[in-house]
Amino acid sequence: MAGWQEFQSRFCGSSLRRVWLSGRLRALLELAAANGKLRRVFIWGSFVTAKPAPRDLDILLIMDEDFEVDGVAAPAQAVFDSARAKLLFQSDVFWARASIGDDVLQLWLETYQTSRSFRKRGIVELELP
Repeated sequence: MAGWQEFQSRFCGSSLRRVWLSGRLRALLELAAANGKLRRVFIWGSFVTAKPAPRDLDILLIMDEDFEVDGVAAPAQAVFDSARAKLLFQSDVFWARASIGDDVLQLWLETYQTSRSFRKRGIVELELP
């Protein structure tokens, strides 16, 4: 688990691409958290490596059990629409309600942790304020 400051110092500033993507990440997370239903955030893929120019962000959002996309303000709905999130935030956003439980969450994280070449890669959980 990493706080925003630690995450930012490690992954967000070593190239112009990383700075730009970190801005997209911050905007996405602010929208996702705007209704008070965001509980956990996981990030994986090239952004959490030493790669100087990551292609995009790969994100899993865990929302409260009673979260409903229809109840989100219009600007924030883009976060929960995969095509719009890709265009606006350069992000592959996956989301689920906390009701999926720890076992299913662990299975998802193990799946996301495996690369296309079947190698293990890191996943960072961002600590929420």
